Amino acid sequence: MAADLEALRLAEAFLSRKPAALPAARAFLLGALERWSEAEVVTQKSQVGLRDPRPFCALTLPGKSVKGKPTPGAQLSLFLPRPLMTERLILAVEAYPGRFTNHLALPEDPAELDEDLWTWTAEARRFRCGKG
Repeated sequence: MAADLEALRLAEAFLSRKPAALPAARAFLLGALERWSEAEVVTQKSQVGLRDPRPFCALTLPGKSVKGKPTPGAQLSLFLPRPLMTERLILAVEAYPGRFTNHLALPEDPAELDEDLWTWTAEARRFRCGKG
């Protein structure tokens, strides 16, 4: 548990560079760890990722806009076998054949982390980690 707390502390330090992003990003990370206790939070130079054991999603702090769409909070990238068809999508990139990185604007309000978001995150975990 101490390692989990330290990992969360490092993630929050990274995310605090954009204070508007912190509440929802914290709620997302805590919600993910509650759902998938085996997942690990990994903070790198440019992102905070979740892996189990492979990375299946990442939080980044883009500028004020990405591809002309405002991103006041954090950006959530989900690694899926398909592009998502949702108005939340900022950009989908086929990083490798059959593997799309779907960049979504994470809602600023933690209460807006809805079932669609968790369903897509679970799909990314199944796809990348082979876990249900």
